[in-house]
Amino acid sequence: MRNALSQLSLLAGRTNYSDRQEVEKLYKLGDDVFNILTIHAADENDLTLAKPEKRCPGSSHQDLKDHEQLDVLQDKLEQLLLKLYTNAGDGADSVKDGEEFYLLLSEFHARYLEHTAGEERVTQQMLWKHFSNEEFAWHRGKIMARNPPQTLLLWFRFVLPAQSHQEKVGLLTGFKKIVPPPFFNEGMEVIRQVLTEDEFASLKNDLILGR
Repeated sequence: MRNALSQLSLLAGRTNYSDRQEVEKLYKLGDDVFNILTIHAADENDLTLAKPEKRCPGSSHQDLKDHEQLDVLQDKLEQLLLKLYTNAGDGADSVKDGEEFYLLLSEFHARYLEHTAGEERVTQQMLWKHFSNEEFAWHRGKIMARNPPQTLLLWFRFVLPAQSHQEKVGLLTGFKKIVPPPFFNEGMEVIRQVLTEDEFASLKNDLILGR
């Protein structure tokens, strides 16, 4: 998520909001990023936070509250981005709206980073304390199973570049076991486009060797 928002923030700051093609490029990236943020929040609400709440009542309260607040901010951003995209198609100059979008995105980005830090410092520690590795594996499988194939590929585009080499190997080893070979190859092609040649070669080699 940090990678996705950082890409969007960088592009939003560089976009010429008087240029239709640049605005369209921003819209396409923003649409993907906001889509994956929505899916991620739903996965957390329905799966990641549901079981801990049963074992530790009240443990999910802060995260759920954060999700509600972030959802409101995200909705404002999505509406403004759509306005920018529509106006660009009509040839309108959207510099002022573009400046507002960039400021709102910066505020959202900062709030989201604060939220994820809290998840890692508090929620993740609680999960490790109360759940086994087998339960974590089940959880990852449920998330993969509930999302359509193209969503998983979108995940790979943003998540894989931000992971360590061993995390990439672990994720893709599990992925390879549960999907048909053609779809695994499709996923690898998406990953190849977002890694350096050396990173991809090393990853592919370790997957072949089963490391």
